[in-house]
Parts: sequence; C-alpha cells; structure tokens
Amino acid sequence: MLSVCLENAELPDTDMSAAPFTDTSILQEPLKQLLIQHPPDCIIIDAFHRWAADTIDELQITRIIFNGNGCFPRCVQENIKRYGPHEKAGSDWEPFVVPGLPDRIELKRSQLAGFFRHPSGFPDRMKKSEEKSFGTVINSFYDLEPAYADNIQIEMGKKAWLIGPVSLCNRNTTDKAERGKLSTIDEQSCLNWLNCKEPNSVLYISFGSLARLVLEQLWEIAYGLEATGISAGVPMITWPLSAEQFYNEKLITDVLRIGVQVGSEEWKSWNERQALVGREKIEVAVKMVIGNSEEMVEMRMRAKDIAGKARRAVEVGGTSYNDADTLIEDLKALRQRQKC
Repeated sequence: MLSVCLENAELPDTDMSAAPFTDTSILQEPLKQLLIQHPPDCIIIDAFHRWAADTIDELQITRIIFNGNGCFPRCVQENIKRYGPHEKAGSDWEPFVVPGLPDRIELKRSQLAGFFRHPSGFPDRMKKSEEKSFGTVINSFYDLEPAYADNIQIEMGKKAWLIGPVSLCNRNTTDKAERGKLSTIDEQSCLNWLNCKEPNSVLYISFGSLARLVLEQLWEIAYGLEATGISAGVPMITWPLSAEQFYNEKLITDVLRIGVQVGSEEWKSWNERQALVGREKIEVAVKMVIGNSEEMVEMRMRAKDIAGKARRAVEVGGTSYNDADTLIEDLKALRQRQKC
C-alpha cells in the first residue's frame, strides 16, 4: 500500500510533495504479478509513471504514453532543450526567443521549469521511456495547433494520436459538478445564482486543483476585480503558476490570440509560495479583455470559433474521434502482426 495521505494532493506537509513520485514504485511488483496473470494487448500509462514502464517493457507488452500536455508545450520544451537559448540570456528576467518554432515565442529563464535552471536526469529518463513506447496519446485536437501537431509527429518519430479535449467526451453534468474539491455551495445554488445574472456578465476564475494561493493573493484578486466596475463577456486571462503553464500562456496569447497575460513572471513548484500579482495588474488585464475595442471583439470571436472546433473534434467524424478510431485499428493490426 501507499503511505498514508499519498493518494491525494491535500498534503499537510509540503516536504511530502515529492513522495508520491518515489513511493509509487512499491507498486511495481504487484503490477508485474497482475500483468503475468492477466496479460493485456496494450497498456496506456501516464508519462510520469516510468516505474510502470520498466515492468511493462520487461514483459514485452505494448505500451502507449498518455501525456496531458498539448503539442505546443512539448515542442517548446524540446527546442529549449535542443538549442539552449535560455543559457545565452543575461539574467533570469531577460527575454529570449525559442528557435525552430512556427511562431516567434519569447520566454524568460524565470518562467522555465526548475529542471532547466537546476538540471536533473528526470526529463531525459521520461524521454527515453517515451522512445521505447508504441506511441503517445495527446489531450489536444488538430485544429487547435495544426503546425505543432505535425511537428510532434516528425520530431518524435513515433505515432501520436490527438484525442482531445477529453473533458468534452463526458456529457454527464452530475459527474462534472462533482469533480475536484468539494464545494460549500451545491450545484443548484450556483445555477440559480448564474440564472439571475445578465448574459456575458460573470467572470469565471479557475486555478486548477493544485494551485495554492495565499490569503493576500485572494484579496488582491478581489480588489482588482472590484476596481474594474464593468460587466461583459471575456475570453481568457492567463495566470501561469507551474508545470508547463507558461508555455500554455504563450499558445493562448501569442499563437491563438484568445487571451491576455496578467503578468505572472516566475515559475514555482506547485507546493512553493507564489509571488504576489498586484491588484493593479489584475485590474488592467480584466479591463482589457472585457472592453469593447475592435481587438477584444475579434478575440471573443476567435475564442468562440475554437470552442466550436473543440466540440466538433470529439463528435463522430471529427479529427479526435477519427484519431481514437485509428488508435484502435493500429492496436488491432499490431496484435495480428504479433500472432504471425
């Protein structure tokens, strides 16, 4: 069994935050015995579970990687590793251009994941594990990032199936309402409150399930929103904190152009205290996206267009639907070849 509390992210002690990545290796032997008793045709595993990959490869079972990141952040990260533009920057706050991408993407060293500033073997081990796999399932859809989807196929030299957005595959509203942390407000109360508001007048704020914002930051958000004094529809305000979120921000603001940056500048591990973003920056970002300038009207149109493409991607005949079909057919063909 896993150690107590390691099955969830609500850890009281931040020193325990890295423990799940090492502690899960104790599952290696039970997994091996299970696979020997009930050998599958294929296993899809999370990219972070390299310990499982070793066992699966040892038993010569077809292995596919699931990576929750899209194509764009993968391309950005690979090109930073390949060309090292961050090493030429004069400081952590000096912008540099990521070479070899279809778009001009600028980042700062302060926005890169910790392993770029403090090198470790973890990314390389993940990459080697991926290279030994049959391919990768990606939570994205082709029309969102076509140039980067094509680039992934070429660079990986492996099959890649874009089957997302996986969140749209589940149409069960009850299941959606019960995801994540429990709320003190029930679903119907939320709906009743929303129904009494004007269309396009509510700002939805989400930091994900792992973000830890201190009380001072929540007050800065509240004061910043209060200062806007405007109600209108908004596309997206980006506020990256950790993981690959700074890359996602560039996709949203520079490539897709459906959002504006709030001004977050420094990558932190999810369990580290984040630098405060002041109310002035929040006010500026909110006023910008809820304004009625021609630029903002066009931004809203682009956001709606992408939302429509996302829904169509997972419908019958859509690109993600077809990729899921292709994945199944590829696995069937592989099994036939293995039998011969």
